[in-house]
Amino acid sequence: MGILNTEERIAAERRVREALGVGLVGSYVREQGKSVPECSEELLATEREILGAQIYAFGEVWSRPGLDLKTRCFITIAAIGALTRSEQLAVYVNAALNLGISPEDILEALMQMGVYSGLAAANVSMDVARDVFTGRGLRKPGKGPEMTPKIPMTFEERYAAFMRVSKDLSIGRLGHGPDAKPLRPLQTGPWSIVAQDLALEREIGQINGQYGYGEVWGRPALGYRIRSLVTVATLQAVNENDQLHYHVNNAINLDITPEELHEAMLQVGVYCGGSGWRNASNVARDVFLQRGIVKPAEAT
Repeated sequence: MGILNTEERIAAERRVREALGVGLVGSYVREQGKSVPECSEELLATEREILGAQIYAFGEVWSRPGLDLKTRCFITIAAIGALTRSEQLAVYVNAALNLGISPEDILEALMQMGVYSGLAAANVSMDVARDVFTGRGLRKPGKGPEMTPKIPMTFEERYAAFMRVSKDLSIGRLGHGPDAKPLRPLQTGPWSIVAQDLALEREIGQINGQYGYGEVWGRPALGYRIRSLVTVATLQAVNENDQLHYHVNNAINLDITPEELHEAMLQVGVYCGGSGWRNASNVARDVFLQRGIVKPAEAT
């Protein structure tokens, strides 16, 4: 798919926004006493131009065939949730429901995002999602009974899931099988330094690994593909280059193509900035070089 001309972009933008059920950025009516007027004929000329420029997001990016709308919605929710942009997150949680994504899968994606952006971001995002679910009649309002958590896995189950996921993703390896070479660390920052870990580091790493890969990645919902793209989107949004490098490699081990990864990074870039997309693509290029997907530029 090449760059669209103006007429094609406008047509694609309308088609995508109708599918998502969303308006242009700046056209939403806020709730809870913070209402602002919807877009009207009294817009300033500059406002009109800014809204017109936003056709790029829906017409040029969301409409690209490299990823379907549901996948793009999961990616967008992860990126916005990681940055705790609550009002925009509510818009795209609503859009996800309009596309037929279940409330349970939305919460699963936000939990996956929370592994890499933190518990605070996950809590804020899930509160936003629950408000949207309540507003659409998918859950009842009110306090209800006291919340009683259900522990999803025992320690033994978590460890077994961690080992299974580690094998399925071939974590830290350039492909699958015993002969797969290790991924070399991104050559910036402390990961590029060969050093012995402190005992406490190993212990914390074990806790993180068994929770992230065992408890969360090991859950049956969503599947590895969506979990991987949600993870890449989250890490791009919060600029965690070393971990992004690691998970780009995991994504390729899951048969997510380099082209699909770039589509995901472009999608995140719409909401988190073009400079963040360029940063993420540079990180990905290192993995592509190690795997022989691209070749080094010839010296001139």
